Amino acid sequence: MNDVKWGWKKTRAIFAGIVVSAACAGMAVPAMAGTRGESVEDLKAMIEQLKQTVQTLEQKMAVMEENQAETSKTVQAVAAKESKGTSGLQLPANTTLKIYGYTKLDAIYTDADAGGKYTYVPGAVPLDSQEDALADNSFIMHARQTRLGFAASTDTDYGKFNVKIEGDFFGSGGNEVYSNSYGFRLRRAYGQLGNFLIGQEWSTFIDLAAYPETIDFGGPAGSLFIRQAMIRYTQPFEGGSVQFALENPENTFQYRDAATGEDVSINGGQNIFPDVIARVNIDPGYGHYSAVGMLRQLSIDAGGFDDSELGYAFSLNAILPVVGKDNVHLELNYGNAMGRYMESGFADAFLNVNGDIETNDQFGGFVSYQHFWAENLRSTLVYSYAQRDNDIEYVTDAVDKTYQSVHANLIWSPVPRVDMGIEYIYGYREVENGADGDINRVQAGFKYSF
Repeated sequence: MNDVKWGWKKTRAIFAGIVVSAACAGMAVPAMAGTRGESVEDLKAMIEQLKQTVQTLEQKMAVMEENQAETSKTVQAVAAKESKGTSGLQLPANTTLKIYGYTKLDAIYTDADAGGKYTYVPGAVPLDSQEDALADNSFIMHARQTRLGFAASTDTDYGKFNVKIEGDFFGSGGNEVYSNSYGFRLRRAYGQLGNFLIGQEWSTFIDLAAYPETIDFGGPAGSLFIRQAMIRYTQPFEGGSVQFALENPENTFQYRDAATGEDVSINGGQNIFPDVIARVNIDPGYGHYSAVGMLRQLSIDAGGFDDSELGYAFSLNAILPVVGKDNVHLELNYGNAMGRYMESGFADAFLNVNGDIETNDQFGGFVSYQHFWAENLRSTLVYSYAQRDNDIEYVTDAVDKTYQSVHANLIWSPVPRVDMGIEYIYGYREVENGADGDINRVQAGFKYSF
């Protein structure tokens, strides 16, 4: 563009030189007219014609410059539109590949040598009666939450075809004695075209948008937390969407062993039907809301047991804006087959002495408040509760009944994609006979996203 402008300026200078030269020639006309027979009027007419020619050319050049500028703007706008949302490695077949993830270091101090080594686990909180058998405290540092993902997007006649594969290092294996290496495990792996998503993803029963921000990887005791294989259909509408999903079924049961008198946990074995989930998401412009319902077939065909029962569960979620960027998050879960879908980790149901499935009511949830002290400094306070109605006809009175947890943190983002923070975690556990215990934990996290 600059070269073009310089060319026009150079052209104008040439024509201006011609005009000046012609004018000088006009001053010498009286001396030359007599010898060549040329009249002053003819020369003046020639100069006037040259002036008009220069003016015409300048007008044309001005129009051309204006057109060139508009063309340049159009090209830049098209380029910007084409590149918007397609940053990443361009592959053949009009496919864009993105690599994303983060590294994270966690430093954890707990006042009891239990409660989950790497994350808060509600059922691992020791009872007060176990204190003599446990160490007073523990400290650990690890980077197992480090995450790596690949996302590909391809243009098709039916819209964008998206593929995602994601994992972290919370897999099995490894130790702190030598290399502190741990196994890479699958988190998410799915393909999405149009309204359909097929593969492994966060369960449709979970509204991730309503999840509070915590440094602890485990999360609140009564929150929902599960990823699994599914076939999901999403139908958007103005101000929200409706989702339907068939998801992988898996059952866990508890029963009192007649020989030992102790509680035993057992997997259900084969299921005939998938878990069926339906969810409505509402985004009215003020906050976010969702309602979810689920039907499950609780089935067992293992360990000499053979029975099947229909169970259900519901979840209500909300995000309420408060002042500025502050917000309140709410989640309420209830059902007689909540089981593995809730962070509490309760069994899906009990088994009686005849081997029949006995469902039990379970409920939980949380309320959180997030406050922004500054644009790059924020805190979240979360209280969570989870409870199961036990029947000691099927299990002993030592079975877990209630969990409670509190998360309170302060997170600083000095630059984009960097989060550093500290969090206090309180965990409480109570069993059916009234025995209880708690832990206090302080966790620091250092996260660098890419």
